Amino acid sequence: MALLGWSLPLIFLPGLMVIILSGNGCHGDKGCPPPTHSFNFSVLPVADSTDQVQEVMFMGVVGPFDEKRVCKIKCIDGRWVGPLCSLQQDSNRFQSMFRPCHVHNIPKHTIITYKQRQITPSPELEFPHGSVINGRCQQPGRYKLLGDAILTCTNASWKGKLPVCIQSNYFTNYSDSAPPALEWSIAGGRGMVDVAGSLVLLPGSILHLDCLYPRLHGNPNWAWTSAYRQYPTGWAINRQERELRYRLSLYYAKTDDSGVFTCTTPNGRDNYLHILVKEVSCAPVSSSELLKVEGDSVGLGDTISFSCPTGYYLNGPNKLTCLPSGEWSAPIPECLVIHCPVLTPSDPRLRLHSNNTTYLGSSVFSCLPGFMLEGPEVITCTANGTWSYPVPTCREVICEEVKAPAHGSVKYPLSRRVGDSVFFTCNPGYVLRGHSLAFCTQSGTWSHSSPTCLESCIHPGEPEHGHVSPRRPRYHVGATVLVTCKPGYRPAGPDRLTCLAIRRWSAPLTICVPSFG
Repeated sequence: MALLGWSLPLIFLPGLMVIILSGNGCHGDKGCPPPTHSFNFSVLPVADSTDQVQEVMFMGVVGPFDEKRVCKIKCIDGRWVGPLCSLQQDSNRFQSMFRPCHVHNIPKHTIITYKQRQITPSPELEFPHGSVINGRCQQPGRYKLLGDAILTCTNASWKGKLPVCIQSNYFTNYSDSAPPALEWSIAGGRGMVDVAGSLVLLPGSILHLDCLYPRLHGNPNWAWTSAYRQYPTGWAINRQERELRYRLSLYYAKTDDSGVFTCTTPNGRDNYLHILVKEVSCAPVSSSELLKVEGDSVGLGDTISFSCPTGYYLNGPNKLTCLPSGEWSAPIPECLVIHCPVLTPSDPRLRLHSNNTTYLGSSVFSCLPGFMLEGPEVITCTANGTWSYPVPTCREVICEEVKAPAHGSVKYPLSRRVGDSVFFTCNPGYVLRGHSLAFCTQSGTWSHSSPTCLESCIHPGEPEHGHVSPRRPRYHVGATVLVTCKPGYRPAGPDRLTCLAIRRWSAPLTICVPSFG
């Protein structure tokens, strides 16, 4: 393959390329100066420009499924040429990267696969030179394939004709205007359709292959490419089937039975099915310390299931099927530790005290003083890798308004935030029972409940040579005061006075008289 001369900056993007190289022409036979290069469009440092280099290797990502390939450029006659990339992921063989191929659209009822995986066309999807794709019908037998089942990319062109699937007479009430439909049943053994649309049978299987065509229109004809033996044909024995199904039976299949089996109707329309008889087995998969495997059969169509212990999640499918290619339907999954997303609160008022992102780990939150959590204080990492609740938010704490007590009033501050206080007073003739001051607390409630204003008596006065206690400007109904006299004097009346409901004292103020007189 011819190499590409390289003297201008080159952007090499086969599929998706992660490294971009650029270089200049050079002279001399010893080598070329190291090319400058960049990663993700950022220029990286290079070796000493006086060094002479013969070859530069780098990692490329090639093809629709981002296959990693080792690529290189080589210095030939003082010029960088290439790139060349390895044929396989771990191969030491390199080839020039010719132009890739594209699949712009896929005909209806047609399935295109690449490396055992079905593809969906898109302008960005590129297949490197040398890629092989397979085409088959959605339901082989009920559709007839026109075109090539295998296509190879050769320098931007597909070698082969993209297949098209046309409907059989299954969709036209078994008319003569369409190819006959083919259906099969496996009476013993096992079979499965592969990526190319072939029916793969295990040796020893028993197959009944039916050509659907109305018996009253005549007898179809079966033909086959295998020269190994003759196969019995005729209308099905079952009464409900024999008017429509012209059957070919293959008993105890052997590898020599492989070939193309074609049914042709009396009017010349035909349909075919490729049958491949072979032993199929996939590589055994054993349980590991983490990955638990259920099932040990590894033959065609066998399935195995996977599970992980608590605290781990399955990275990949939980069930695989052994395909006709002898490969499992997907890579073997692995058990990875469950991690929830790292939390980075955007609210500056929210504080994250711990953030354990592993399974059953907790994240603990609080708010700055003056703010209150909206949501749980603690959230937990669950088995599906998500947090048990959304991240909480912080709202400012505002205490509710309080009503003024009956026969009194309340004085509010400018706000009712944490630390703000309210003042209670009573109207003239009333006295306050409770706290006259209350503060807004962090919980959003007031430190004390509203007081009450009770009817009151005014201070009775002070007797000469005596004292009234307790001394207050007003006394609520039911309050009692004590009258005491100085030494050498005594009360001339009751020494206790009580504030009555009529807001008067129970007796006039007692006077103090000399003890001897």
